[in-house]
Amino acid sequence: MRLSIIIPCYNHGQYLQDAIDSISCYNDEPIEIIIIDDGSTEELTILKIEELKQKNYQVIQQKNSGLAFSRNVGICIAKGKYILPLDADNKIKPDYIRKALAILESDEYDIVYAKPVFFGDDIESRKFKTQNFNSTDLIFGNFIDACAIYRKDVWIRNNGYDERMPHPGVEDWEFWINSFFNGYRFKFLNDDLYEYRIVKNSMIEDVFKEHRYEESHKYIFNKHFTKIIDKLIEIKHQSNFFKSDQKKPLRSVFKYLKIWLKRYVR
Repeated sequence: MRLSIIIPCYNHGQYLQDAIDSISCYNDEPIEIIIIDDGSTEELTILKIEELKQKNYQVIQQKNSGLAFSRNVGICIAKGKYILPLDADNKIKPDYIRKALAILESDEYDIVYAKPVFFGDDIESRKFKTQNFNSTDLIFGNFIDACAIYRKDVWIRNNGYDERMPHPGVEDWEFWINSFFNGYRFKFLNDDLYEYRIVKNSMIEDVFKEHRYEESHKYIFNKHFTKIIDKLIEIKHQSNFFKSDQKKPLRSVFKYLKIWLKRYVR
């Protein structure tokens, strides 16, 4: 078994079959699908979960514990060498799996991510841009969706998704920063390879409320404080501004960090 796909589901039963069907379009080899019912309370979702259990899908039911916990539960028991977290309201294209597995099997990269196609409610207000990997940009803001394909070893070394994040929905951002600092290599596929559904009043809308986003950023910064500072100093060493201040080079570093530290360190 090369690939395990982990689908956490909380009250998204109306979309869950779409996610499963998108996986079924890839028939090159067997794929493990693990569905985590995170304490759904909506009748439609409860019925859908029961239907999937009757069809012998691998379903884990638990009390509501959040997205990070749900992913960790599924990945912990996953048999695949590679992992793909797929939200219950999203869909993937068969070429995503083909291209990502080919890259991962080459041993040049550990994490492969791609561009989304947005659909659903109010698309224009929620688009985000993916890009080629840049560790500095990643520190200041996430551009990699959770729907990436990576080695299970990455999850093991990272000690899973952080379940202590102050707000749900940005666990993947911290996971990618942690992955970078653990030495893992990222590959961006500049192709539309998965479908990202925009749903009104979803959890991710709450994430991008300014105070919640700032609190999450503070948490990430404090958790990785030493490594982030080292990275920022490295950036300044490479900058023209730093090189031009030969008499007091550290002064340039602290000028650069002052505002950022004041904002993000408690």
